[in-house]
Amino acid sequence: MNINNKVNLFLTDIYSYDITSCHYNILKKSGIDISHIDPTNKIQRNTQIGLMMRSNPRIVNILRSITISTIDEYLLKNDIKEDDIIIRQYDGIILKKRIKETPEGYTPLELKNFFQSFLISIDRNKYIAYDGNIIKIKGVPYLYNEMREFLNQLIKINFLNKKSIFKSLEKIKNDILTNENPFLYCIPVNDDSEENFTIFLKDYGEVPISKSMAHIIDVSEIDKMKYFEHYIRPFTESITLEFIKG
Repeated sequence: MNINNKVNLFLTDIYSYDITSCHYNILKKSGIDISHIDPTNKIQRNTQIGLMMRSNPRIVNILRSITISTIDEYLLKNDIKEDDIIIRQYDGIILKKRIKETPEGYTPLELKNFFQSFLISIDRNKYIAYDGNIIKIKGVPYLYNEMREFLNQLIKINFLNKKSIFKSLEKIKNDILTNENPFLYCIPVNDDSEENFTIFLKDYGEVPISKSMAHIIDVSEIDKMKYFEHYIRPFTESITLEFIKG
């Protein structure tokens, strides 16, 4: 993920757009036969288009070039400057500025989210975004529900009050470093796992662990700082940098 290094690390009022049913609509407008594809079934639609792309390199070139030029045209038509672009993805963009004009004849660019708060990690390869209801977290490796809750707390901090900001950051750090619940530090082996985890121990590093073992582990042996450094610090550093200078 390439996040623009010219934008601030904490932003408000952010717009996320993507091309509606991108490949399907491009193929439809290009006159390519897609009568065998059900546009209402997303999984089937994407599978069928993937098969078409695999068997015909020309279709790949058409889709890629038109997708790129569509985004380019929207940026041009709406006078979107480089400093307005937070992230440019293959078929979408996240912007500081709202798109108001649709180029004539182009596939619609749909507003997917309006984020009230948008926090970028200090290394600019992760973000947390909040629309007032739903929180989106992107780019954080090995994220699981227990650590997700701490990131949710970060984006919900009262950023209008500097004293409240730093008090909240200290609380979140302490909650991770002093927690006595071993399951807070159990990283599921996969999303569906309820029995098999990995855990970071001070003397042994990453260790596989079962649910039954987690119940009896000595939490003082867990390398809690490892979790803070991986999941939380990249965002707390951004907040500190933005609000100390502010």
